[in-house]
Amino acid sequence: MNGSHLLIVLSSIMTTACISDLYSKPIAKRNVDISTISEEYVKATRGGILDFTAAIPGKVYHPRDGYIAYERFWCLDEEKGSVDDYQLLINEVCELKGGDMRGSWCSDKQSQRALFSATIEQNQTTCTGGYNTTIIHTLEPISSSIASEWIAASEMLGYER
Repeated sequence: MNGSHLLIVLSSIMTTACISDLYSKPIAKRNVDISTISEEYVKATRGGILDFTAAIPGKVYHPRDGYIAYERFWCLDEEKGSVDDYQLLINEVCELKGGDMRGSWCSDKQSQRALFSATIEQNQTTCTGGYNTTIIHTLEPISSSIASEWIAASEMLGYER
């Protein structure tokens, strides 16, 4: 390998290693969907040099059933964030949307409809570098929490009024 190839390889590795430092943790916002906030959280707290999971789509749209599912597993750098930090963020978003958290579900205070669901777990395995493997899973309506498809899907997925 000549010098220029080595320089390109080393600069690529360094860029990848520092990529999560380019992101800051999201703040709670009322008008941002929960999957986007979760995706921003993952990017800001990622540990390790390479993230092969970034190539896998995290958002899956279910238009017939009226919901978006987001799931991502990643290596959580606990110097950048934690399970508790994420849960506090989700609680803030739920309050801004006029809801209360009941387990993993954010429930509208007035109508008792499901606004979204969000969970975060660590599965007791570690990534290269010693970071904990962490999983986020969210569910939310594509259009509105009053859409009949979302109401049926949320109840099928475990929401109880």
